[in-house]
Amino acid sequence: MPGRLGFVGRLVLILLALMLTFAALAVAVSYTARERRAANAERFPIPAQVAAIVALVEGEPKVDPELLARAAGSEAFSVAITSAAPAPVPADQRMPTVEWLVGQYLETLPDRAVVAHRPAPPVDGTLARLADRLDLTGRTPIAIAIELVDGRWASFELRGNAVRRVFGVPAGFWIGVLGFLFAAAAFWAILREARPLAELAASAEDFSTRGEPSRVSPRGAPDIRRLIDVSNAMQTRIAALIKGRSMLIGAIGHDLKTYITRLRLRIEAIEADEQRERAARDLDDMTAMIDEALALARGTGAPDRREPVDLADLLDHAVAGRPLAAIERAPLPAGPAVRVAGDPVALARVVGNLLDNAGRYAARCRVTLAREGTSVSVAVEDDGSGIPDAEREAVFEPFYRLERSRNRATGGTGLGLAIARQIIEAHGGTITLDRSPALGGARFIVRLPAA
Repeated sequence: MPGRLGFVGRLVLILLALMLTFAALAVAVSYTARERRAANAERFPIPAQVAAIVALVEGEPKVDPELLARAAGSEAFSVAITSAAPAPVPADQRMPTVEWLVGQYLETLPDRAVVAHRPAPPVDGTLARLADRLDLTGRTPIAIAIELVDGRWASFELRGNAVRRVFGVPAGFWIGVLGFLFAAAAFWAILREARPLAELAASAEDFSTRGEPSRVSPRGAPDIRRLIDVSNAMQTRIAALIKGRSMLIGAIGHDLKTYITRLRLRIEAIEADEQRERAARDLDDMTAMIDEALALARGTGAPDRREPVDLADLLDHAVAGRPLAAIERAPLPAGPAVRVAGDPVALARVVGNLLDNAGRYAARCRVTLAREGTSVSVAVEDDGSGIPDAEREAVFEPFYRLERSRNRATGGTGLGLAIARQIIEAHGGTITLDRSPALGGARFIVRLPAA
């Protein structure tokens, strides 16, 4: 039946078990409090009483057994002094724990045989035997026989709640113990049912970072298994689509470059220099757009190269290779070199794209490198007109440009920021955009895990 329950049904069943457990604990606490013994009472009342009677009988050999039975006996406790030894008791009916406990109270007296057992016939069934062993019902009698020094035997029979009287523990205590055991089992069951969901979340996070399928073994409730199967299939399908897209764009780019090369050879036959230069510029723009489209298609996976990259050196080379004269480098943070693990060529392209944007739309630019706990950040800000709030997320989409004329000289291809975001996310980082508080233009902040 539990195997057919869904995830919700299993949780309901677990919570119901917990509620019953708490109810059992409440009953146990109430029962224990009601039966709490006085502070000065004997810790183990029956073993102490049995040992006291044995000491009295051996100290006063002439005591009348019938008088002793009437004086010490009660409805729940009987005493008998006999000359005959008790009948042999099967091993499975003896109670070695009770024998040992009574023997501890008899340790000041000479050694003697102690036999404790349950006179009632053994019960059938695992649960019935467990209840009989723990005496949860309080109705199973216990018989104790002790050999005296003169050869006689002192026989005792306990009726009623024998466990509490022998061990000093009320029956409600065992209910509380079982309640704790059921609560532990319910807690383990909840963890077991939730573990596949945690693995599925880790798999999805890994797939979003690397772009490679991360399969999870289906287990748990039927609906959880279906969810895992669907997630595995979806990851495989998405990875195949990404690979197919990359192959398609790569093939198109290769064929287009072939035709561009042919056109480049043919424009050499154009006599007018101005027309030839325009055609060459168009072909250069087409080549650049194809290269950036290929970079966008290939930038979805994890970086192929992983090595320590000194961001200070990377920024120095990026700034030195840019024609923008007014690029200001903020002071480097104190301490050791700021390094990240990644592809230096890809990270250099990100910084280059951000600096190119600043050079295209602003006159001044500022680059800042900082440590932020376990991560590092690179901020590129400028004094341009900035980017409106409504378009700060859209500028990271492929082919989106603030400049609507589609002129390459003023707006680029619209792929630079999309490529930058793909590269940064593939390195486990983030790239955000807001307004520069110092220069008033746009500020791009790249955060990466520190090496």
